Amino acid sequence: MRFALTCFAVCLTAVARAEPPVTAAPQQVVVNGVQGDVEASRDFVAGKVIIGKARIAGSGLQNVGELLNREPSVSVGKDGRIGLLGLPGYTQVLVDGMPPQGDTFTLDLVHVERIEIIKSSTAATGPIGIAGTINIIRRKAQKTPLAQVNAGLSTTAGLPGADVAWSTGGPIEGKPLVYSVRLSAVHKPVSSRMDYIATRENAFAAPVLAYTGQARNRNAANIVSASGEFTWNVDSAHALTFSPAASYFGGPRRSRQQRFWRDGSTLLTRQDGDSAMTSLEIPLRWDWRIDPESSLNVKLNVNRAHIDSDALRIDTSNAALMDELVSRPRSVTTNTFLHVDYATEFENGHSITAGAKFAHNRANNTYSDFFNGMPDYSLAVLGRSDTARLTSGELFLQDEWRINRSWAVNIGSSVERRAYRLREGTASSSPGFTMWAPSLHVSRKLGADRKRQLRLSVARSFRAPFFDELLWRPVINTFAPCRGQMLCGANTLDTADTAGNPGLQPERALGVNLSYSHGIGKDSEITLEAYSRNISNKTGYEIALADVPWASTPRYIGRQANLGSARIRGLDLEARMSGKDIGSHLTRLDLHGSVGLADSTLSDLPGPDNRLSGQSPWRAKVGGSYTLQTVPVKLGIDASYLPGDWVRDSVNQRVYESGKRVLGMNASWTVSKQTRLVLNLDNLVPRTRSRIDAYLGAAEIVRRTTDTSNHARVAIRLETKL
Repeated sequence: MRFALTCFAVCLTAVARAEPPVTAAPQQVVVNGVQGDVEASRDFVAGKVIIGKARIAGSGLQNVGELLNREPSVSVGKDGRIGLLGLPGYTQVLVDGMPPQGDTFTLDLVHVERIEIIKSSTAATGPIGIAGTINIIRRKAQKTPLAQVNAGLSTTAGLPGADVAWSTGGPIEGKPLVYSVRLSAVHKPVSSRMDYIATRENAFAAPVLAYTGQARNRNAANIVSASGEFTWNVDSAHALTFSPAASYFGGPRRSRQQRFWRDGSTLLTRQDGDSAMTSLEIPLRWDWRIDPESSLNVKLNVNRAHIDSDALRIDTSNAALMDELVSRPRSVTTNTFLHVDYATEFENGHSITAGAKFAHNRANNTYSDFFNGMPDYSLAVLGRSDTARLTSGELFLQDEWRINRSWAVNIGSSVERRAYRLREGTASSSPGFTMWAPSLHVSRKLGADRKRQLRLSVARSFRAPFFDELLWRPVINTFAPCRGQMLCGANTLDTADTAGNPGLQPERALGVNLSYSHGIGKDSEITLEAYSRNISNKTGYEIALADVPWASTPRYIGRQANLGSARIRGLDLEARMSGKDIGSHLTRLDLHGSVGLADSTLSDLPGPDNRLSGQSPWRAKVGGSYTLQTVPVKLGIDASYLPGDWVRDSVNQRVYESGKRVLGMNASWTVSKQTRLVLNLDNLVPRTRSRIDAYLGAAEIVRRTTDTSNHARVAIRLETKL
């Protein structure tokens, strides 16, 4: 807090001594096809990274996740989670400024107009997002007629995959209507193999073997998405937009796992199942240009999703016992969002934005669990259904003041109230909280060309719990199963069940970002950024022995809990270099990369390694492309590295994960003005990933070492404009 106040004082003093304000017409930030992404981002006071339509089209990639994996400002954890500042669990992800339905990172790029990244919190983006916000903007209705077809084939671990996408759009002749329609389908196989060994040890004896095991998984993701945007320009001041979207995400799941204990007992678990999620989204938007300086925007989004799962698990032991477990959960989620935004500009350089956001979310879950053909009594104690409701309202006010050509300030505040209502069987709870998030951003452009820039951001932000973190219903550990017609018995520290925590509170953070950007030409920039986050009510994974409704004896459960506070410090260096900005002999070369250092400390956990899970002490990413002169072929390469490290973010558990190296190459051949052929070689140096879970009990330590296979991927993709 002292550091934040000091930064405030320094910046306000500098502003006071700055040149007098100008009285010219206010400067409006416009992102258009003439500007490059780097140039377009320079006028945003809070700092924004833009991945525009041209870069998306030229990437030759299939989905949002693949694109963000290569972006220097985006960090990717060892588990593949995408985030900012090395903090994937603290990054807000939006679609068109609203919370998304389903996995946005599998969204085909045919549906995407651009992606905007802010590594801080603003009043307009709301109080959520301690590390920042990734906002995915869907493809807009277009005035120029265009139709395109993309098709690709891939292979991973010998398993075939495929994808196809089609898009079209343009104006409707004689009508004030423009439209855009997209359709995509993907089949993606997923295969993995794990081998593990566990030992037990205490202060008085050497480690002894506890058990060994292996697991095999083979799944498939089948994704079909359809979306469109239809805009009716009623007159010069009013426009109505309808943007329906529908999707299907499902596929078969198959797993085999076998464990061998030291005493000679064994257990073979075979599970086969299917899951499917279907969703429908109906967004409506009204844009009203009140006058040349003012506008009103109203967005209504209603979406609904159905998730159906069916799983059969057969457990066979060497004691000639065989149990059959059937699980058929169903979930129906309905979300309604209403956003109202008003913006106006003044001649003295002020640009005011104010708005209100309302949301109602409801999830209804039903469960059908059977043990050897009979209802599973152990899980029935919490009822056959549960309901979670969330009602929230948010107000925000933001002023972006361009004091003169060099100085600009963005100051604002948002306040959001969330009220939950949770019901599980006969139990119910109604947690709620209020989040107030003021923010201040100051930018100072240096030099005559204004391509060098200092930025300071100070903001309060939050991470709110999700429904599944609040609901009490457990997932019973496979290797400590319950026996259907009776309550569960005892389990061990390393076979803990997982459950929610209705008493979970939001994490609260005070964040500071200080950056210097050095622009080189139109499309090149180097940025050095230091950041800090002080988090209270830090959420962490806690394993505890507790009396639970589904067991006749105390049982170990793992759940999220507020464990104290955390302090985070980091330094990032990012570069985007276009050869044409450096010299005429390098016009065919583009380079990008980043290096990040980070450190965190959890106050309520003993050291060493008491830091945030998923945060690497350092990370590196580098890539580039070169267009050949003799043939129309563009070659690219991307590489990243995360070192191996230990992490302790729980009282009862320490985790080690080995280093992660990723190397990818691609080639893009422009066959003609309408056709391009792209070859992608991903994860070219696959290495077995190792993980050590050390469970720290009162009298002993259980240490489990797991090795997981990793595979390369080859994909070829044809893109044709019709």
